[in-house]
Amino acid sequence: MPTPAKEKVVEDLAAVFGKASSAVLANYQGISASELTALRVHLKSRSLDFRVIKNTLAQKASKDTPFEILESDFIGPVSLLVSYDDPIAPAKALADYAKTKPEKNPEILCGLMDGKKLSPEEVKAISSLPSKEVLISQMLSVIQGPTTQFVGVFGGLLRKLVGTLDAVKDKKEQG
Repeated sequence: MPTPAKEKVVEDLAAVFGKASSAVLANYQGISASELTALRVHLKSRSLDFRVIKNTLAQKASKDTPFEILESDFIGPVSLLVSYDDPIAPAKALADYAKTKPEKNPEILCGLMDGKKLSPEEVKAISSLPSKEVLISQMLSVIQGPTTQFVGVFGGLLRKLVGTLDAVKDKKEQG
């Protein structure tokens, strides 16, 4: 019979699963307590939710959520890294953490994005994408490029017109 505490954990996980935009499942086994604390601090600074989860409770909580496709992946020592707004943030955060050269990195088991299960290789590929802000600025510069070029060309035409009108005025004044 489930205890009220376990039911509360299942409810909390179900709420997380329902709100998450993306997630990464990782094996944290072999990571020292101090490194796990450093990892938690690193992830919290990026507004990511990191949880060590109990598999049976996660399987129950995943029912009727996008995480249901990961039900068979909730085996062994599993941690869950969740983002509520930026879909590539969990993968990027793990890749950035690996750059700090810890003794052991969490082993990526799989990921979830837009209701699709991702392999560890796909999660690693996503981690190399630029951040959301960089992508937006790149897109805006592409959109802004033709407008800027048009303004430059139009400004050049106006300068030529003014120069021609000045030359005509000077010629009339002389002759």
